[in-house]
Amino acid sequence: MSEAQEHTTAGDESAGNATSDQIARSMGSVWQRFSGQRPKSTSVEIERNVVRCTIEEGTADAADEDAEPVEPGLSPDSPSFSYNATAVITRATGRKVVAFIPKRNKKAQTSTQTFILDQPRQRF
Repeated sequence: MSEAQEHTTAGDESAGNATSDQIARSMGSVWQRFSGQRPKSTSVEIERNVVRCTIEEGTADAADEDAEPVEPGLSPDSPSFSYNATAVITRATGRKVVAFIPKRNKKAQTSTQTFILDQPRQRF
C-alpha cells in the first residue's frame, strides 16, 4: 500500500483503489496500443499531487500471437503516447496534469511515468 493510501480514511481508500485500478487498466491499454504488446504488470501509486505508474514491459518473445501490429510512428517514446497517458490521468483524477516525467529502463524492462497534478482549487 502506498504512503498516500495509508493516510486516508476507509471511504477514501476504496475510492483511491478504484481510481488506481482504473488508471492501471487504462494505462495498460495505452501501452498496448503504442508498444504492440500488453504489459506484464502495471502498478499505480497515488499521492496528493503525484500519480506514478510503473509498467513491467512484456518481451517480444512473450508477445501474444493475436497482438495487433503497431502503427508506424507509434511508440511509448512518442509525443502521442504522452498525450494519451496524460488524458488517462486527467480523466481518472479529474485534475489537470501540469508535468509528465517518463522514465524507461530498457535493461530492467520497466517504464515509470510520473504525473504532477495541478493544485486542487481551494474555497475561501
